[in-house]
Amino acid sequence: FSPETTSIVYGLQHRAVQGMLDFDHMCKRKKPSVEALIFPFAGNHMEKFYWGTGEIIVPVYTTTQEAIAKHPGVSVFIN
Repeated sequence: FSPETTSIVYGLQHRAVQGMLDFDHMCKRKKPSVEALIFPFAGNHMEKFYWGTGEIIVPVYTTTQEAIAKHPGVSVFIN
């Protein structure tokens, strides 16, 4: 892992993702470590999370293939 490592999270794990983003922000990462979520039980949509005092939008995809195709720089998959 490095400060540039990014991930895709499987499932709508809001609490886990928000905890990761809070840690990223406290460590002064330049960009969030979570690039996308995968949730096969709903259509593609966006989820809002806090990034410090602001908000960011994280895309949610229904398939792993689509998420990987749209975020080729991701090197970690979190289940």
